[in-house]
Amino acid sequence: MTARDPEHLLSAALRAHAGGSPGAVPPPPAPPPPRRERLPVAGVLLFAIVLGLATGAVAAAVTLLGSPLS
Repeated sequence: MTARDPEHLLSAALRAHAGGSPGAVPPPPAPPPPRRERLPVAGVLLFAIVLGLATGAVAAAVTLLGSPLS
């Protein structure tokens, strides 16, 4: 064995592996990614505004009317 035999053996094995076997079937194509649905941004924003207004109204009522315990 000479020093170059392992190199030739490795390169021949890599060439054979890259070529594939004659009866190899290509893998099926990947399925398309699932369709992304839109987020309900308008509904969430409307809910946040209404909740903020309601909270502000309650805070204003408590501030203006004062605490009944004092």
